[in-house]
Amino acid sequence: MKQNDPGLNDPRTYPITDGVRSRKVNVLKSLDSGHYDLTEFIGKYGLSPIEAREILERIGPARSSLDAYMKERSTE
Repeated sequence: MKQNDPGLNDPRTYPITDGVRSRKVNVLKSLDSGHYDLTEFIGKYGLSPIEAREILERIGPARSSLDAYMKERSTE
């Protein structure tokens, strides 16, 4: 990230890194959204990118559906 980037001083954003790339995510926007993006889903559940993408394609991006699926999966 660039040091003169205005988003660095915005408390509503923070960097998410996947080891190679990074981007800023607006926390309030992502919490308002009823959907996960791939990076958020990977971060929350500690999945590999391939596994997370397969689950997102199968279940869909809705937070409620994915959270329910992951909860059911963890009890198995």
